[in-house]
Amino acid sequence: MTAERPAILGGAPLRDKPFTVGPMVDGEEERLVLAAIREHNFSRYLGSTSSDIETVLRMPSREAAEIDADWHFLGGPNVRKFAAAFADKFGAQFAIPVNSATSGLSVALAAAGVGPGDEVIVPALSFTATGTSVLLFNAIPVFVDVDPQTFCIDPAAVEEAVTPRTKAILPVHLLGNSCDMEALWAIARHHGLRIIEDAAQAPGVLYRGRYVGTLGDAGVFSFQQSKNITTGEGGMIVTDNAEVAAKARRIINHGEAAMEDHHSDAELANIVGCNFRMPELSAALGRAQLKKLDVVNAWRNRNYRILADGLGRLPGFTAPYIPPEVDFVCHVAGFLYDAEQTGLERDLFIAAIRAEGIPMGTGYTRLMYENPMFLRRIAFGGGGSPWTDGAQPSPVTYARGQCPVAESLIYEKFLWMYHIAYPSTPEDMGDVVRAVEKVLDHAQALNAHASKVLGTGVDKRAQGRI
Repeated sequence: MTAERPAILGGAPLRDKPFTVGPMVDGEEERLVLAAIREHNFSRYLGSTSSDIETVLRMPSREAAEIDADWHFLGGPNVRKFAAAFADKFGAQFAIPVNSATSGLSVALAAAGVGPGDEVIVPALSFTATGTSVLLFNAIPVFVDVDPQTFCIDPAAVEEAVTPRTKAILPVHLLGNSCDMEALWAIARHHGLRIIEDAAQAPGVLYRGRYVGTLGDAGVFSFQQSKNITTGEGGMIVTDNAEVAAKARRIINHGEAAMEDHHSDAELANIVGCNFRMPELSAALGRAQLKKLDVVNAWRNRNYRILADGLGRLPGFTAPYIPPEVDFVCHVAGFLYDAEQTGLERDLFIAAIRAEGIPMGTGYTRLMYENPMFLRRIAFGGGGSPWTDGAQPSPVTYARGQCPVAESLIYEKFLWMYHIAYPSTPEDMGDVVRAVEKVLDHAQALNAHASKVLGTGVDKRAQGRI
């Protein structure tokens, strides 16, 4: 047993140096962004039709980057070059920069034909944007449970949730793991469904040798600052389907302005005057960041392995299961916590470990369907839209307890560590392991003072971002 008392009981914290994480940046970001500023190049989208618009909309991203034009329907030079580089990196025909992964998910669903009243099957466990993205074009999210070991959507639960209204599956590659895409594709083929992948947390993850995000009808990546690479805010839709690409490109850029009388109703559907475009400065940043993706991913994986090895030797800590067909890239280090083995309730453990200077958390604060918007089925206006729209209102309802595996993970078992990212070091990871050992060594003393510790306003649902 370590001699030092736990910090939460008056001892000295194991660590007083703050953990920090941030994007890996060098002179390349500055060079490209400054060049765009000096060229007064901030946004160069044209939003009107042209004689070759149908060809342009289906043009592979690599070809679009070669167009000699400062202003274009597909964006300016940095936007088109970023799209081309991303398409090359991930082996896709089309990459479509957007202003966020949230809007990217909505656009991808709409481009794949999802519309009012259609049901989209979504894992209960993800960031809120996965669920809300379904609502934008008046479709209905149907939340299902996840696998208790991979934390990704459970194919068996997906199969049970399919109804005549189901139009698409929206799997989430959570924390850098991969969904069982083979099983999901079998379900999709059997029922004639679309698959739109949420790969926001999984850039660079491979499933059977192919990048996740390129395995469905479309995939969406995130470049928000906490992600593996960043444009500040932003995202990317990727697809090999020219028709999905064409419709997505219209939707993000005031698409109705590029529609003519000869277009069919099906072609016009979901083309509403949105602006989900990525600015030139963000794309310039993205061009530099993309070159660092492999280095950043290796950095995160190195730190994750140190944590997994160190915590794996202690009772009560289990790393997620990584299927043999998956090449994992850690986004957040998520572990399963067993209070019976450690002898400490999770709330007490979290309070004690954070007092030692370790920013560990418990994951999302709630499951998506526990948001009052879903529990009350109120999104647009106060009358229950989109659930009550149309001649046949949606029978889908939401209630706590409907996904017991996901609820167990959130409320009992999850431990998350965000600070495996750059510039955290192996020494930092060693401090995490040593702090956990210190807390576990004093389990008896902590339990003796549990009521006092947990009665002081401790943040029991901390996400661990300090």
